[in-house]
Amino acid sequence: MIRTLSEDKEKAFFEQHSKIVHGALKKLNVNWKHADYDDFVQQGLLKLVEAYETFPEDLEQEEFLYQFTGFAYTKVRWHILDLLRKQKRKWDREMPWPEELESNQPDTQLPFEQAYQEMDLLKEMLPLLTKNEQSYLLDAVVNQLSVTEIAEKQGVSRKTVYQWKKRVSEKLNHFLLILKN
Repeated sequence: MIRTLSEDKEKAFFEQHSKIVHGALKKLNVNWKHADYDDFVQQGLLKLVEAYETFPEDLEQEEFLYQFTGFAYTKVRWHILDLLRKQKRKWDREMPWPEELESNQPDTQLPFEQAYQEMDLLKEMLPLLTKNEQSYLLDAVVNQLSVTEIAEKQGVSRKTVYQWKKRVSEKLNHFLLILKN
C-alpha cells in the first residue's frame, strides 16, 4: 500500500517523527559538527517520508504507530549508513595532495607562468587516476624515478608499473584531447 503525505498532515508528521532521523544520526556518530550533517538530515527526512508511504499497516491505529517508529528508524539508519559507506569509499579512492610536491622542484627553473600552468594541469589530471596511477605519475614526473625504482618503492613488479604507465598514458591522452577542443 502506498499512501501520500498530505500538506495538512505534513507539519504534524515531521514534528512527531523527525526525531527518528536525529536519533539515527546520533547512533551513527554523525553530529552537527560533521561537514555533511545537514545533507544527512535531509536525506533522512526523505527516507522517513518514504517509510511513511510504504508502511504496510494503518497508521491511524496506535498499535501500528509504534511499529512504524521502528520500521522508519531502521529504514533511515540503513540509508544514512549506505551514504556514509559511499562517502568513505570515495575518500579512500582519492589520494591526498602530497606535501613534498610543493618543495620538490627540478634543478632548471621554468618561467613562473609555465611552472604554474604545469602544476595546475597536474592537479587537474590527478583526480582522473587511481591511487596507484597517481603514485606512478608523481614518482615518474616529479621525483623522476625509473620503472625499477618505482617498482621497488611500491613493492610491485616492473610489469605492474608498466601497466600503470600504459593506463596513465591512455587516460591522460584522452584528457589532453578534451583540453585542446
